[in-house]
Amino acid sequence: MTRLDRFLAIAVFIITLAVYALTLTPSLSYLSPDGSELATVPYVLGLAHSPGYPLYTWLGFLFSRLVPLGDAAYRINLMSAVMGALAAAGVYWILIRTLPESLPLPWRRAAAALPALLLAFSKTFWAQSLIAEVYAPNAAGIAITLIALLRWERTRRRLDFFLFALAFGLSLGLHLSDLGFAPAFILFILLCLFEPVDKHGGAPETMANVNARPASASPAPNDTQHPGRSLLSVVILGLLGFSLGAAQFLWLPFRAATLIDRAMLRSAPTTPAGIYNYTLGAFPSFKFAFPLTALPDRLVIYLDLLNQQFGLIGIGLGIVGLFSLLARRTRHFFLLVGMYLVEIWFFIQYSAFDLDVFFIPAHLLWAVFIGFGLFEIIRAAQWLLAIMRAAAGRPNKTKPITALAGCMMILFAAVPLRNNWAANDFSKDTAVNDFYAGVWSVLPENSALVTQSGVFGYDAFYWQLVYNTRADVLLPLLPGPNPSAQDFAGRDLFTTTRAMTGNQGPGALPADLLKGNYWSIPVLFGQQPEESFGRRETLVLYHLTADPPPLLEAFPDPQFIVEETVGPAQLLGFDLSTRRIESGDILYVKFYWRMIAITSFRVETRLGDLTLEQHEIGLGLLGRYSLTVPLPPGSVISDSFALVIPSGTAPGAYAFTLRPAGIGSTPGTAINLATVDVINETGTMERWLQIAGK
Repeated sequence: MTRLDRFLAIAVFIITLAVYALTLTPSLSYLSPDGSELATVPYVLGLAHSPGYPLYTWLGFLFSRLVPLGDAAYRINLMSAVMGALAAAGVYWILIRTLPESLPLPWRRAAAALPALLLAFSKTFWAQSLIAEVYAPNAAGIAITLIALLRWERTRRRLDFFLFALAFGLSLGLHLSDLGFAPAFILFILLCLFEPVDKHGGAPETMANVNARPASASPAPNDTQHPGRSLLSVVILGLLGFSLGAAQFLWLPFRAATLIDRAMLRSAPTTPAGIYNYTLGAFPSFKFAFPLTALPDRLVIYLDLLNQQFGLIGIGLGIVGLFSLLARRTRHFFLLVGMYLVEIWFFIQYSAFDLDVFFIPAHLLWAVFIGFGLFEIIRAAQWLLAIMRAAAGRPNKTKPITALAGCMMILFAAVPLRNNWAANDFSKDTAVNDFYAGVWSVLPENSALVTQSGVFGYDAFYWQLVYNTRADVLLPLLPGPNPSAQDFAGRDLFTTTRAMTGNQGPGALPADLLKGNYWSIPVLFGQQPEESFGRRETLVLYHLTADPPPLLEAFPDPQFIVEETVGPAQLLGFDLSTRRIESGDILYVKFYWRMIAITSFRVETRLGDLTLEQHEIGLGLLGRYSLTVPLPPGSVISDSFALVIPSGTAPGAYAFTLRPAGIGSTPGTAINLATVDVINETGTMERWLQIAGK
């Protein structure tokens, strides 16, 4: 690899990282089911959910402590961005090492750079590089492992093989599924040991001369002159390096005491059997979950995901690249296709709702196949152009055409960049932090906040574990996995999940934690994230009380008069805490309803075009309330709660409106209540850190 190639690999890294930095998630996010946990555990050097991810935890710790930007979650999001950009640069490095030299070097560089950028700006890979998750770091780990293996193939030095084995062992701490690449690695190593090396360290360019060594090639150290001795040293060094890398999993029993996830504690890694169940034996119901008859349909799902990443052109180029690899880089074909088939075979049978992210290693390998496909297309185009020029009797002036075409090829990466920008711009994804900043603001002193358990509770745990925010507020699932209802004695009780739905799913609360027939009264509404994987309710803080809420208004006296009918009720008027508010702050509102009929009906409040919340008149409690408190015809009830104004809201004057939920923006359906001026005097991150106590 030349100095210019190193510069181009760095350029791919910088371009990719710049795009990721512009679209990076500011802090916590629901874009990953495990994101809040994976943003918290590294900072406190705890133990993540199965299979533990030790290397991810350690890298996250370094980023969260050493990077002087944003809050801890932002820094770990930034780690994903750096590692994703590193993986893209790794694709360039792998291709520039392996593409045959029958093309001029500028064309090979274009054929290596374009797939790297196509991967970087593909939908799923880009999205996973913007949040606290393991998939972008794992892609970087795979790329580094392959680069180390290809370096050993070229040099045959013992140190290089040791470094490859070490990188492979370490990569398991980013995602344990990388272990499935071992058969392809072993086959490739054996082919290297018992096949000669060409002068560039790669496999011979054609199958016909697979056993021919170029006359100019000098014997490589530890080459096939002594295959038995080479094989023995490879086995010893490989086992040593891999074992040293895999020894990171000793972190599991060392930090098992930090586990607060009740589901994970069922297989706590404190014994050899527990370590196995926590790692290789984890999530048995997910693995090989489909019968063989379902595999064609599962394969169609994968092909659709591949199409979403690279399009039909990318799929076609990858198929061409497979044949090119087989013909020109035979042992690389067995290596890369072996890795690819293992990845596809395992995960098309994997039962997970976020299946797309598990194919990211396969997408990385497909990007390499695309590079070889581009090589063949360019080669064929050059051959055809030469024939046409010869037939026309024109001189073969290829340099200007080569430069222009190469630049146009690389600019083709702007297509997925443009197409996926809107979907992958998470820079305004502040819903989770905005909501919890509001939660810490409204919770009374010495209250208790019940959240979901395990990974789903870390959106609240993060603030106390990282910043010790509101230490007076009890998070009963944080000190230990088995809280008692007695812990709530003398405390006002709040929750982020309705009491009647809190004992379901993987984030379930202990069955006897919330005793009694509580009233769940919404007191704070946050903005609902667009994607929440179907596992959460709207961001709502509930006050749990044994007594019914004061819905009935004996003497209604609204601040602003409306007197308009909305469904089964007449909106008499409302109270508003302020008409000038800073983005990210809380707006208190109270609606007064004269009930025409006692029935459920949903309404939503909006700020301009932004929906702030949806709720049923009577806060969803009207049916139960009418059975407890008599509501004669014409009774007036009130809905009183707080709203979070998203911190990404641009300054300006906005119409504060109310309309029936689920109804489109048909003229006349919305009621204009007031004009609210939004200002932005304190930066979003500064506000969060102030509330966190930093």
